[in-house]
Amino acid sequence: LDETDEAELLEDVPAARQILECQKKFYSVLTDSSDEKEMQPIFTSRPAEEVNEVLEGGGRIDGWGKCLEPGARPAGMVIASSDVFIASDTLAYSTCVEFPPNAGIDGATLLAVQRWERETTGDGDWKLELHQTIPWSVGSRAGGTLRCDCRGCVALARGQDRRTFGGLIG
Repeated sequence: LDETDEAELLEDVPAARQILECQKKFYSVLTDSSDEKEMQPIFTSRPAEEVNEVLEGGGRIDGWGKCLEPGARPAGMVIASSDVFIASDTLAYSTCVEFPPNAGIDGATLLAVQRWERETTGDGDWKLELHQTIPWSVGSRAGGTLRCDCRGCVALARGQDRRTFGGLIG
């Protein structure tokens, strides 16, 4: 894995470059910080419906303070193959592949998508609305998903007999 892997844009699209910079900032805080206050300006202030759905179903959310604790945050995780889709002047998506440091040489990777919004068209700041990952490796099915918003993260893990909620996958 080339840790300097950069997204290649076919055209110079300022919004796409802004989203990629925002994505880098998100992953920098996620992997290197223990301060939940650094995560706050990255996200919108509105909770994401996808996280609310888990909480309304009886799930548990781990706040950013808990998610960023040493030993809990994915320190050393590397991302690659970033891409951006601009849906409108106020809605965009970014994707990447996450490589956790403890996965080993044949370990699983995580497919990640982020949904970004900005309140005003033109020069408004892009804010992260939802971050979601699914574990992925060749020949296996995703065993769960992680959904994060301005409050923190929830996890859905596949069980043999039932769905379970809460805690970070790992």
